[in-house]
Amino acid sequence: METKNVIEAQNLSVIIKDRFLVKNASFFIKKGECVGVLGEDQSGKTSLIKAISGSLPINAGQAFVLGNDIFEDKKVLAKVSTCFDPPIFFKYQTVYDNMKYISRLSESCDDEKIFKVLNKFGIAHRLKTRVLFLPYHEKKLMSLALAFLTNPEILLLDEPFKNLPKESLEIVKKSIKEATQNGTTVIITSRNFEDLEDSCTRFIFMENREIKTILKNDECEHLSSSQTFTFVKVKYPHLAGKLLIDDFGMKVKILDKRVLFEADEDSAADIVRYLTKNKIAIYSAGYLSKKAEKIFASLTPYFKEEDK
Repeated sequence: METKNVIEAQNLSVIIKDRFLVKNASFFIKKGECVGVLGEDQSGKTSLIKAISGSLPINAGQAFVLGNDIFEDKKVLAKVSTCFDPPIFFKYQTVYDNMKYISRLSESCDDEKIFKVLNKFGIAHRLKTRVLFLPYHEKKLMSLALAFLTNPEILLLDEPFKNLPKESLEIVKKSIKEATQNGTTVIITSRNFEDLEDSCTRFIFMENREIKTILKNDECEHLSSSQTFTFVKVKYPHLAGKLLIDDFGMKVKILDKRVLFEADEDSAADIVRYLTKNKIAIYSAGYLSKKAEKIFASLTPYFKEEDK
């Protein structure tokens, strides 16, 4: 097999206890590319990168790293460095002890290199602190520092920007950019498109454990600005959607627990009153504001089309 694709999945599925965690995923990533995997919680994005890293068993299909099937040649996984969320360390040991011990599992690193990478991520002052006493965002930075420590060929980063303060966010983004410029291939998972748009050239959108579509950055920009949707979040979205179709003659979409439609403020207020009168409990209402939500909405078929 040719090695022009650094990472490749072919109809990859992960099943645990008769439940799909990933279903029929196929994609490829080239050297030095940074690709984002977007989706809500439980959409399958973390399970996807865990399967590629060898952390989850692949029940069907194949995953290739540097042209090698990861279960036929496990040694190739030494080229892959990961950062999963939430970060897990030996909490009663110091930052230094954790870094020293875990790095030895793949490659021995001297103290100078450990200090340098911790300093890069702004937590060198925590070197002798027990992990137990670190706030979440510093544990996250420690996990990222460990992922970058050995200058890997491939980085798999699960929610690397989650709950980071602004200054740390910029440090991580800069580190990712430097890594890709040096030829490292990166996959980043996130719920927020805004966190990834400056770093990634392509995006894998996941929903219900499957890849919904793969888009280039400029395609995402077009979709996120093409329409504005109003939403009502309800317990039974298909029932609420049918009421709007039948009684208002509206075109609606169903996205998770939200019913989407196009309406001005007065019409939206009338719809909320109508649904409430018909004993439809409304948890929230408003306009889709996040780019990822707008893109998923644009990709979702209208309810009538879906219901046929």
